[in-house]
Amino acid sequence: MSRTDHSNWYGKPAASLELPLQGTFALRIFLCFAFAYFMSYAFRTINVVIAPDLVRDLQISNADLGLLSSAYFIGFGMTQIPLGLALDRFGPRITEFWVMSLTVIGAIIFALAENFTTLVMARALIGMGVSACLMAAFSGFRAWYAPEQQGQLASAMLVFGTAGALASTWPVHMVTPYIGWRGVFIVLAGLSFLAMLILYFGLPVRKRNGLEKSKSSEANLSWKSYKPILTNPFFWRILPLGTFCYGGFIAIQTLWFGPWLIEVMNYPPSQAAQIVFGFNTVLMLAYLFNAWILPKIARKGIDTMRYMTWMVGVSMLMQAGSYFWQTPFVWIWWYLFAITCASFVLAQSIIVLYFPKHYSGRVSTTYNLTLFIGAFIVQWGIGHLLDLGIALGWNKTSAYDLALAVFLAIQIAGFIWFLLAPKYFPARIFRDDDPKDALTAN
Repeated sequence: MSRTDHSNWYGKPAASLELPLQGTFALRIFLCFAFAYFMSYAFRTINVVIAPDLVRDLQISNADLGLLSSAYFIGFGMTQIPLGLALDRFGPRITEFWVMSLTVIGAIIFALAENFTTLVMARALIGMGVSACLMAAFSGFRAWYAPEQQGQLASAMLVFGTAGALASTWPVHMVTPYIGWRGVFIVLAGLSFLAMLILYFGLPVRKRNGLEKSKSSEANLSWKSYKPILTNPFFWRILPLGTFCYGGFIAIQTLWFGPWLIEVMNYPPSQAAQIVFGFNTVLMLAYLFNAWILPKIARKGIDTMRYMTWMVGVSMLMQAGSYFWQTPFVWIWWYLFAITCASFVLAQSIIVLYFPKHYSGRVSTTYNLTLFIGAFIVQWGIGHLLDLGIALGWNKTSAYDLALAVFLAIQIAGFIWFLLAPKYFPARIFRDDDPKDALTAN
């Protein structure tokens, strides 16, 4: 089948799509995934804006607020391992469609909940529902696009994700007085249902060829099939980086950034929402920049791995300035932090290249699980450290300093491990076109 003849991809396709995807058809596939991820990120970050309303309406502590927000990550993490199996067995289209139905149900329950326990359960259900949004995309990208396109696609996806974060900050702050946080979640439920329809009718129906079926059979889509992942040296090299750098960033972005601006810097909620909006805008532009620059620097011999390493290192300095240089111009440090942390997502496009294509779903979700374990630990842990500092008689500024200093120290330790690990755990990129490579990664 030619690259331009895609008629057989609707209904009952006869063959796999030839790589690399090009033109409007490639764009269509990307946008179907992108809108769903837009919704995923909107749900992830919305608590940073509605947190004051939740605290006022429910009379909850900092630790409870952290638990409510991180329930999203609990639900998200719970689904990652079975999700990986489903993606490799059923494909991204069917898997993401049915999994995302949980998002619609969870958002409706959240909007109608009358107590804290129900809110936590609904938040966890939302996390379960959006768990496939990015992982299904990465699985589809690995199958349908060329290896050199993966970094660009990952960065472009994060542009749409950050757009979802933008939509859930200042715009939500503006409409909440009129429809309330419950009304906001009803709207989100409707948009999530629309995303489901776009996925189902917009994505092609992929029929795997005989070679792909053979590989999937040999891969043994069971719990035992995770052994090649868990024994891969590169997975363990990048694990702390993903867990505490990327996962920790998610925890800060999706909850504690807003309260820190209000409680430490004494910004009014409206101004804090604007600063968060600006942060996410800069983040989105940084993702766009990465998508543009990566192919250019690759032609000069600078690969995605090296670029990511440099940017992660610089992000540590930017975070230190953001957390502890508490001046009226502190937002400058936060925006510089946004520029550098945009590279964190590149690890998700890199890690799948160390495994065969038919492992892409399980690799992506296993790594993603570590991210959200980190997000849960950091998000809930910061809440507990804040309550501890206040219980000891500290002011809120000192309590935040303690929590963020602990978080930054853990990140630095993870980054040092990432730099040193290759000396002890060497790894290589998997080549699908190399007949010498086995079906399980070494």
